[in-house]
Amino acid sequence: MRVLMFSQDPNALREGSATRGRLADYARVLGELHVIVRAREAGRLQVSEGLFLYPAASSGVLGFVRAWHIGAMLCTQRRFDVISVQAPDLSGCIGFFLSRRFRVPLQLQLHTDYMSPHYARAGWKERLYYILARVLVPRADCVRAVSKRICYSFQTKSGIRSRLSLESRIGVLPIFTDVARFFDAHADPETESRFASYDFKMIAAGRFVEKEKNFLMLIDMMREFVKVCPKALLVIVGEGPDKERYKLQTTNYKLEHNVIIEPWRDDLPSFLKSFDLFLLPSNYEGWGRAVIEAMAAGLPVVMTDVGLAGEVVKTQENGIIVPVGNRAAFLQAMVTLYKDKEKRKILAAAGRQTAQNLQPQTKKEYLARYRQCLEPCAFPPNAA
Repeated sequence: MRVLMFSQDPNALREGSATRGRLADYARVLGELHVIVRAREAGRLQVSEGLFLYPAASSGVLGFVRAWHIGAMLCTQRRFDVISVQAPDLSGCIGFFLSRRFRVPLQLQLHTDYMSPHYARAGWKERLYYILARVLVPRADCVRAVSKRICYSFQTKSGIRSRLSLESRIGVLPIFTDVARFFDAHADPETESRFASYDFKMIAAGRFVEKEKNFLMLIDMMREFVKVCPKALLVIVGEGPDKERYKLQTTNYKLEHNVIIEPWRDDLPSFLKSFDLFLLPSNYEGWGRAVIEAMAAGLPVVMTDVGLAGEVVKTQENGIIVPVGNRAAFLQAMVTLYKDKEKRKILAAAGRQTAQNLQPQTKKEYLARYRQCLEPCAFPPNAA
């Protein structure tokens, strides 16, 4: 199978990066993968074992024009089985017009719940992408969503049920999580010593993008939580544009001893082992891989009703789910689990079992499923 893909992750061009490794895996299972990469700096064509990377240097509108020209040149030179786009955004528009111009099937990947009302209200870009999703998804030849929630949202909230059959044209494939690394990890003695003075330790992790992750709500809730548990700790791990906002909020609330804004860590599996509770307060999510990682590490989870909530995390069974933005309910769940150690153990054990049984379990199985999500586009049943 020969696939043309659009990516906006410049790490694809960096040898040894996780993104580069993931694309190399895709190329091996597909046969031939050509990726147009949005990057600010110019670069040379990179080729390795069926993976072809084309840097589309330039930012803004010029970057999209450059990506279009590269895509059109490639489609003129060779026949692709599928054009795959990682989001129904402006890159999705390029993929759509290329698919129509060169008569190549289009696959759209959905990594975010575009139909969530919280997403559409997050900002002007999100509103634009919400509109584009409603336009592009019904016109795609096949769709890969990372959660059943996204499929349900598009069927019930976008009015496209009659134009897009879930069974035949939408494949659900979550982001692969190597849970073995979290099962087998052990707490780091240095981390244990660093946080030894705290009675109850909570952690959250993700991109520092406030309109999506809602980490400010956690910091705000800590003002109340420390009244219940003075020696409580909240660590928020990640990187992103709102990092300074979190630090400033922590300082303004005089919570420097109870809230730590931690840079992203490559040793997250062992780092998680030093905590008592994992928190995910997001306004919207496509999936929520961090939740799976926390469950595999043996942490009970409190999360908002986003992403894999309801599909993987069942409230009061292997975690606690609260409504999006409900500060009081979220805080109550935190306090409840702080006071009830036995319930924490029950939820943690159930969550760990859930993570262990999650499908697909191996990277080989995942890659096979990844190819299967593209096959309805490349090899439609009615093709003669």
